[in-house]
Order: sequence, then structure tokens, then C-alpha cells
Amino acid sequence: MALKEKKKILITGGTGFIGSNFVYKFLELGHDVHLIVRPESNFWRIEPIKNKLRLHKVDLGNIEELEKFISNLKPEIILHFATYGAYQGRQQDNKATIDTNLLGTINLVNALSKIKFDCLIYTGSSSEYGIKNKPMKETDLLEPDNLYGITKAAATMYCQHMSKKHNLPIVTLRLFSVYGYFEGKERLIPTIIKSCLENKKLKLSSANPVRDFIFIEDIIDAYLAAIKKIQKIKGEIFNLGTSKQAKIAQVVDLVKKLTHSSIEPHYGEVIPVQTEPKTWVADISKIKKLLSWQPKYNLRKGLEKNIEWFKKNIYIYEEKQ
Repeated sequence: MALKEKKKILITGGTGFIGSNFVYKFLELGHDVHLIVRPESNFWRIEPIKNKLRLHKVDLGNIEELEKFISNLKPEIILHFATYGAYQGRQQDNKATIDTNLLGTINLVNALSKIKFDCLIYTGSSSEYGIKNKPMKETDLLEPDNLYGITKAAATMYCQHMSKKHNLPIVTLRLFSVYGYFEGKERLIPTIIKSCLENKKLKLSSANPVRDFIFIEDIIDAYLAAIKKIQKIKGEIFNLGTSKQAKIAQVVDLVKKLTHSSIEPHYGEVIPVQTEPKTWVADISKIKKLLSWQPKYNLRKGLEKNIEWFKKNIYIYEEKQ
């Protein structure tokens, strides 16, 4: 399957941070882009391009409705980003977590299994691993320590099971801490950047939590690589990170340098919403080997590009969000 041909793309979660970046990318590449949206979806990220998209109000929880929609549309490439519970501080509805992450994914896979399609990429999460004391590897025992991680892990296993049982072109990319364009303003890196650019008080929980921060452009490159090689990698699970972790304090220091800001962070003024391990980093040897992919952006380069985007688009956060 060559991505050079015009394809019918279906994206779930396309109004969210990561999904919206793919909406822009696939439009730029000249594809026919369709989104499954909810009635309450906020379109601020994709407002400028809404007229170039096909929006479909379909309930992933309604299998009959979903199967009819999939049967009629016959999408060729499906990117499944729809999720709930990743923002532990404000997404605590257990039923919504199970319905969206697990049952919605099962319904989507089952509906797709009844048509011929080129590729489904399920978006997994590093939260599936739970707390580890070394770089996380795809073969590690999954020990998620919250419901979000549990449902994401179960959905990953269902995707892998269906791919292997029915020879379906499905792959899971297990994302670590993605940052970049259109990220929600309440998230860590936008909070730091906005505070530095606007010289406003920066309140954070702690200087010490660690993450494997990966820039959105590297994520997009990895998905495109997976689509192109789907027949060789179907049924596989890949970590998607940088293999390097950074402390929150390091991110703050870097953003301060890049924005020439003199503000001082106020740690301890935000209540932590989850257990913070001393290690949170991806082993990416598998994706390097099988997809010939590796990140192009280290933390400094990614933040530089992100800050420049923020300077031009900060008004969006005031107006639309």
C-alpha cells in the first residue's frame, strides 16, 4: 500500500490534541479526511479547516450504528485516538473511561473486521506498563496502576488478538509523553510556555517527576512509517518515545532559556494527581529495528519549534478554548 495514493482516512478523537495534528497532516497530504465526532466536541483546534473535512456524529458505543456507518463509508486508513481518562485531574468518570477506551475500541475493531481496510493504528499509552524501574519494553509485564492504564492495556490486547486471529492490518503504537501544537493549555508544557511568554506565575506540583517527552512531529513520522509497512508489522505493538527522560525542572529551565524568561517556578502549589515513579522512559529498539524510525527532535529542538508555534498562535488559546 503506497501512501502516495489518495486514501479515505477515518480519525477518531480528531478534535483532540494529537488527533487534530493528524487531521492537518492528512489534509496537507491530499487525502479524503473523515472524523467521528461527539455532539459535545469542541472544534477550536480544527476550526480553520472544518469545511475541508467530513464530520460524522457516530457513537462508538452503539455497535449497530457504528457497523452501518463503517459499512457505508468503507474507510481505508483508520487512526483511533479517541480516549478518556488520560487527564487524571479532571477525567475521573469510571464508566466513561471503560466505555470510551475499551468498549469503543472493541466496537470499532469489530465493525472494521467486516470490511476490507488497509490499516488501523490503535493509539496505546505508556500508562499500560505501570511503574517500572527501568526503560519500558514491549515484552514487559503490564501492571497499570489506574483505570485509564487498565482499559488502554485491555484495548491493546484486544487489537492484537483480533489482528492475529483474523489476519487484520492492525498495529498499536504505545505513546509516551507527547507535546506539541494544539496541546491543551492546562497541560504541563503549554502551562510552562504560556507562563514564560506572558511572565505570569508558574505553579507546579514538583520539580522531580520524569517523563519521556516526544514531539508531535516525530509521532506523525512514526504513524506514517507504520502505515507504509503495515503488512510487515500487523499485530505488533511498538513503544513511541525518545528513550530519554527529563525532569520537570529540566523542562522549566529549557523553556526559560529559550524564551529569555526570568520567572521562577512555584513548586508544591499544585496537588499531584498520580503516583510519580523515578523512571518513565521508553525502550525504542523495536520500532527502530522494524520501522527504521527514530526521533528527529531532542527536547531542546522540539521545545524551540513548539515555542515558536505558541508565539504565533497563543491568541487561539484565549479565544477558542
